[in-house]
Amino acid sequence: MVITSIIFDVIGVSVASCSACAVEGSASIDDETLKVAKTLISNAEKVNNFCADVIGDICGVMSGACGASIVAALSDALGTNAFLPSILVSAVIASVTVGGKALCKRIAVRNSRSIVLFTAARLCAIVRIFKRKRL
Repeated sequence: MVITSIIFDVIGVSVASCSACAVEGSASIDDETLKVAKTLISNAEKVNNFCADVIGDICGVMSGACGASIVAALSDALGTNAFLPSILVSAVIASVTVGGKALCKRIAVRNSRSIVLFTAARLCAIVRIFKRKRL
């Protein structure tokens, strides 16, 4: 869950920091991927909001719930009080999430063009898979 949150945060920051001019100069990209990339960039606020806030918040809640279940399982197995393990697990989850997002923001801004094009290509591939299954 933490890794998913970091990946979607990278996508959101990359789309928000990329310009349409940077994407247009890509000669080796097919027209469909280029069109999706331009759509992502033209809707940067919405994409950033969805990726960074919606997916990030959902993953944060789920990672917290996973941490709580880990603490419950540990306290049952060890027969101890869950106070200290709950603090430790919460601290580890929070530090990995915040630290990972902070480290990856710099990468996202510096490599925004390639991340946007990669995301657009993956979205095109997913759409092709779903179109193929509907036929």
